[in-house]
Amino acid sequence: MTLSISQDTLPIVKAGLRNAHSQAKSCQRTEALAAGLGYRTYAGLLKSLAAGPVSASVDNLVYCARLGVPSVDDRGEPSRHLSRAIVRGMMHPVLDAQPELTLRGFDSIWQGDARELALPVAERRAAFQERRDEAYHDGWSADQFELATLFLSQQTMNKTLNRESSSYRIKHRAEGLSRHFGMFKELGNYVSNGMMIAAAYAAGYTVKPIRHSSYNAWLNISKRTLRASEGYDVRTRRADRPEIVRGMYASLDSDRNDRRAA
Repeated sequence: MTLSISQDTLPIVKAGLRNAHSQAKSCQRTEALAAGLGYRTYAGLLKSLAAGPVSASVDNLVYCARLGVPSVDDRGEPSRHLSRAIVRGMMHPVLDAQPELTLRGFDSIWQGDARELALPVAERRAAFQERRDEAYHDGWSADQFELATLFLSQQTMNKTLNRESSSYRIKHRAEGLSRHFGMFKELGNYVSNGMMIAAAYAAGYTVKPIRHSSYNAWLNISKRTLRASEGYDVRTRRADRPEIVRGMYASLDSDRNDRRAA
């Protein structure tokens, strides 16, 4: 799957790379950014962005090599600084437009368990702001958003809302891609309800809160493709066909594997 960047989101991407590699010069980071998106120069990337948003396969290894930084983190996992910066560029406009979104979903200071609701309002406001900051800035939230985006990219939109499967149920289907079917494992195997909703907004889905004070939402997502993502074969009515899921997402996963092995 490709990620998108535009003139409007470029400052967000650059800020993310600056935070990750503040020791590098600005021109080094921007040239590495361009290289990681398949451009020879940053000027070439800017020329493309002037014509409209750019969708490109992100190569974190090329970015790291161009910048001269390690391609793995302290845990030995592949570096994802470039991917996460671009994903934040996709996430932040959604979060800006939906000020109630946190990893929980549609959130507020008036939601939570009994212990949370017993806290003074000022403390609840501070806790809500922490949850908002987590959604904006945590690398884990970016990975959740990307996994949710990957999942939704192979789903089909309906004209009407699917009221049989909430965002909370759908987020479990996205988790299953790595948890049960072994794909996109570098993104982890967890997707929060809030990042599923944010990814749906970014992908152009119709999103409707289920009810007041609910974290969850309805989406106009196809029942047919959603069931296929569980391994359900409509012809045999069997729900244990992992090859159906891998067939839906194999081209996306193999593309990422090819770039990691290069």
